[in-house]
Amino acid sequence: MLKKLFGKKQIEIIPIKKLEKNKNSWGGDGIVFYLKNGKGILRQKYGSNETQGLSCLVYDNIPLNKFHGEEYFCPTCEKLISAGYGLDKANDYTISKLRETLNQPFVSLEQSLQNLEPLLGLLPTGYYALTDIELFPTDGDGNFFWTIGNNPILNKATCTIYDNGNWSEGGPKYILPTQPPRLFNKDTAEFYRCNDNYRGIAYFLDGYLCALLDGHHKAVAAAMEKRPLKTLVILPTTGVLFPNKDQGSKGGLIISGQTLYKNELLSSIKKVGNSFSENRMSPGEMNEYLRLHDESFGTYKWSEDILETGKYFPDIFTIACMEWAGDLSDSRLDKIIKDEEVFDEDCTLYYIVKALFESENPRFKQVAFYIGRNESYVSIWNKVYTLLGKVKDEEVEDFFVEYLINDEKLRPDITRIVDDYFIKMK
Repeated sequence: MLKKLFGKKQIEIIPIKKLEKNKNSWGGDGIVFYLKNGKGILRQKYGSNETQGLSCLVYDNIPLNKFHGEEYFCPTCEKLISAGYGLDKANDYTISKLRETLNQPFVSLEQSLQNLEPLLGLLPTGYYALTDIELFPTDGDGNFFWTIGNNPILNKATCTIYDNGNWSEGGPKYILPTQPPRLFNKDTAEFYRCNDNYRGIAYFLDGYLCALLDGHHKAVAAAMEKRPLKTLVILPTTGVLFPNKDQGSKGGLIISGQTLYKNELLSSIKKVGNSFSENRMSPGEMNEYLRLHDESFGTYKWSEDILETGKYFPDIFTIACMEWAGDLSDSRLDKIIKDEEVFDEDCTLYYIVKALFESENPRFKQVAFYIGRNESYVSIWNKVYTLLGKVKDEEVEDFFVEYLINDEKLRPDITRIVDDYFIKMK
């Protein structure tokens, strides 16, 4: 009777603020918004039993992916991942009804927020961001994104990266599929190879991984063209900062590294914090999610040219190096070459060289040659010479000849790298 009198509560998306690319940690323009009266059909759920923890992005009670770990809530622990059951099994057809809208060329982030209201309304009530960024069509471990199987495997991209006292920040960089590969259509993928003004739709999960909700063929096309996938990524609230009078903090929320302060919120911080308890899965749900498998995950026969695409994109350690490298402007590189910047740790300089190499920056060789001639940085020579050894050109050849001429056999590991370089050239 009450439903007939008052009807269902209407979904409402309230934009809070827009953040430009250079003012957030997401890597693209974004809009922070509040979802009012969300249905909660699409949500991330967590559970555990005596042997493991489990996290799943769930759509209409269908697991779209599975993250396994003894200590799931440990943000610095690598997890195992396995395939979900598949969006095609869900009884809610909101995403399929949106296909025509989702397959329209991109206009603007504001227009996308409006067009995606039916999809965003499936989320639980709360604070989110929608950002327009590029994701790599791999799983972060160098594998083509759609090869995930039903057996859990360790994935380094499930958490932040540590190296020499440095922790990376994490954030959306890679994708996992939510559709079984038996639905792949070669002709559809070929269409998108020539038409890239489209966007995939993804939900940020953890570490560096996102669940691709729509755009699997666009992602295959991007992989074959050796380019990242343009994607609209939904970023959920990942943390709550409760008020602390002693520290002078009024509290707020964290959305993938971006803070939303108390004065910007449309509801209480406590209410948002309490909502996380609704994401717990029961033991029965956990057992059911673990049981559900689509056999085509991990058994589908992809062509070799598609499988090889994973090697064309940076792995997770490279992404972390790019983050740690920081500013790669010509002015900074000039200071490095002129010994005007002092490094407390040589690893920072290696991160810079690694980032220059992976981004195919034309100044990579210049900086690498500078390091390779400076014995102050001998601790990273092995890594830098190894990178140079991957470049086949006359400048590198001359640099290595110079090394051999002056080689006093004090560093056999470097000599071996240089010798191997010339052996492979024969």
